[in-house]
Amino acid sequence: MLDRYGLSSRALSHQSGERSSREPGQSVEFHDFRPYQPGDELRYVDWRVYARTGRLYTRLYQADRAVRLHLLLDTSGSMSVGRKADFARILVQLLGYVAQRDAPTQLHLLDGRSSRQAQGMVGMRETWRFVDEAPVMAGSQPGALTGLKQFALSLPAVRGQALVIVVSDLFEEAPIQPALTALRARGVDAAFLQVVAADDLEPPDGLLELNDAESSSKLPVGSDEVRAYREEVRRYLDRTRTAILRAGFKHVLLKVALPVEQAARQGNRPIPGTLTRDATDDVERSAFSSLVRASVLVKR
Repeated sequence: MLDRYGLSSRALSHQSGERSSREPGQSVEFHDFRPYQPGDELRYVDWRVYARTGRLYTRLYQADRAVRLHLLLDTSGSMSVGRKADFARILVQLLGYVAQRDAPTQLHLLDGRSSRQAQGMVGMRETWRFVDEAPVMAGSQPGALTGLKQFALSLPAVRGQALVIVVSDLFEEAPIQPALTALRARGVDAAFLQVVAADDLEPPDGLLELNDAESSSKLPVGSDEVRAYREEVRRYLDRTRTAILRAGFKHVLLKVALPVEQAARQGNRPIPGTLTRDATDDVERSAFSSLVRASVLVKR
């Protein structure tokens, strides 16, 4: 079923022939026809076909350049909350499987490690193995936004030739704007899949001990602090989404589905960081459904 889907992206659409366009210095070749859609440029309408059939068709062209995909996976300590790390890994594996049929793909971690750029089934298997071996590391690597900025600054200027997909909770006190500015300066298309868990959004009320997953610091809190935390998280999510959209990038909020949390509680003493085969299947289905509902994956 996954083979019927592709990535929805302005960058990849140039390569896959889903958008008729010619950029300065870019040569293109004829790729395919599709029925005319409102907004298509009239110069790409095939009038000879219209004369024969009475139907409007648009000629599609394929650019003779490779659009590269960069998948950035957050493995900072906060991703261990609510099984976000498990969910994020599966998201990246699904995206890698779909993307590597069309584009050279490379996976990056916040600590600077990267997989080999690859394409095709061999590349897909390497990407999956790299994801499986990526540990969640608290306090030993940059936070999500600091790491994203460092990653963006390491990219060459490749205007219109690269897509960056960030899979992260984006939780860090640092501002997001420097990272967005760095991405825009590189001329890449970008999509942010912000993964949050129920414990991030709705911690239980009462007397609690707040444990910062990034710094390991602890703080006793009561009902008033919990309510203030909930409000601040919602404001933070709103600010983050607004900043990303204003930068011209895509933002999708993905909530870790219930099967992940159920899997964490099943059995007597589950091994930290592991899921049973049935639980993993549930998470994969949930992750796939989330990507389709958010139009990150679209039918070919």
